[in-house]
Amino acid sequence: MARDIFNASIGIILTNSKEVITFCNDSVQSVMKDIELKHKKMYSILPLLELEFRIKRFALKETCNENSVIYVLKRLIDDEVLYKKILEFSYDEICVTDPTGISIYCNSAFEKNHGIKRPDINGKNIFRVLNQTSPSHKAIYYAINKKKSCTIERETKTGKTLITTATPVFNNQNEIELVIANTRDITEIEKIKSKLKEVQISSEKYKREIEVLRKKELEIDGGFVAISSKMKNLLEVIKRTVNIDSTILIMGESGTGKSFIAKYIHRMSNRSQGPFITINCTTIPEHLLESELFGYASGAFTGAKKGGKPGLVELSDGGTLFLDEIGELPLNLQSKFLELIQERSYTPVGGMKSKTVDTRIIAATNADLGKLVKEKKFRKDLFYRLKVIELLMPSLRERQEDILPLINLIKSKFEKRYKLTREFSQGSINVFKDYDWPGNIRELEHVIEKLIAITPDNIIESHHIRELIQLDNESVNNISVDQLMPLDLAIEKVEKELILKAYKKLGSSYKVAEVLKISQSRASRKIIKYTKNMKK
Repeated sequence: MARDIFNASIGIILTNSKEVITFCNDSVQSVMKDIELKHKKMYSILPLLELEFRIKRFALKETCNENSVIYVLKRLIDDEVLYKKILEFSYDEICVTDPTGISIYCNSAFEKNHGIKRPDINGKNIFRVLNQTSPSHKAIYYAINKKKSCTIERETKTGKTLITTATPVFNNQNEIELVIANTRDITEIEKIKSKLKEVQISSEKYKREIEVLRKKELEIDGGFVAISSKMKNLLEVIKRTVNIDSTILIMGESGTGKSFIAKYIHRMSNRSQGPFITINCTTIPEHLLESELFGYASGAFTGAKKGGKPGLVELSDGGTLFLDEIGELPLNLQSKFLELIQERSYTPVGGMKSKTVDTRIIAATNADLGKLVKEKKFRKDLFYRLKVIELLMPSLRERQEDILPLINLIKSKFEKRYKLTREFSQGSINVFKDYDWPGNIRELEHVIEKLIAITPDNIIESHHIRELIQLDNESVNNISVDQLMPLDLAIEKVEKELILKAYKKLGSSYKVAEVLKISQSRASRKIIKYTKNMKK
């Protein structure tokens, strides 16, 4: 009997009356392999043993009449119990049958999915108990008949999506011994996949819309008119530098087509597939300008979006950044743009780390930047960084040879838009050529559009044009000062009267700018200033 105990597969430890270990079998020593147990006091190793085993103590009486103790050690969780717990608490439904479909085992997940208690199915034929549309039924049937694994997906009446894989287990004679069916509820996964698909569809839709908008933004109606020598020279410079990433400064009067040239350069460059981001330095309020341009970090200021927001500079990565009306850029931001041009890096508002951006910078202005530098309104270092490649847009009066092609180009555009056909008489062409066009191409477009839209006849005569040009310039007449006053006050009075009359007549800051030969941003500021004072 003692011999059987000592050779038992369970753990055995024998001590003498002083609790000194005199014997331990291999089952114990294999677990405590790093510790030699023999001759140790039992109480010194008992805490270690209790982590692994459930221990029972039996007192023995040896022939020498001295008491000794035998400790019987059994694993806290034996393999069978462990495996059953793993199967029972598995998220997946598990069902095991014999080769004929008799249920041997199923776990609690099986009960939950099928609404069947285990006593109602264990020992019974699964094909009779389960509905034939059940994925478990179909998969097990296929695995038994085809002798290979089968996977079936099905949606239940309760709206759940289940996927079942039945796998046959073979014995040494290559006969099916068991079939193990594993079923997983993938309802949530399917919902996530569905939402992901919706997001992908929306994303593709937005991408297409953005691409349409980008192409529309880069539309250049009719191409490039360059018959005059000045425009030919300008075009030649553009062709030589279009794929050089040096900064470009486009200068010229209002309405000469500076933004047109910027778009043309981008479209012809190797960056044409990238974004073309326009920043008009006059249209964004000064207190918002920095965050709109450079973005901001999370928590940068009250009301900032969680996670921050990318700025227009970041959105231009891989493409072109067009800074229109650069002369109006506030001094406090000019240093950040200098860093952007020199290092191609910037720091978002409230951010601790700088970001890099791969963009080509094109700037445009109708202001005299050299004069602004002397007046300390524009940084000299930024000025020289901007004008690495300098393009001067000639006014329309300097490119007489281009007027007729431009007329035909613009006329064709508006005829198509309004579905009308108009012809210009020779007399009207002469008026176009004789006029100075202070608003340049923008004014020419404005006049032609209005002529096509409002002229009742198919032939546009010279008097139609003279009436229109005279009408557009009426608002600048009859400005006077009726008493002596300080010169600065008189200048402001005349300026106010001139701005208000022009705005009342024309109704647009762009048209006021064209007629008064000032920038649109300056016209806008003056209009806001004087109309605000009137309201007060």
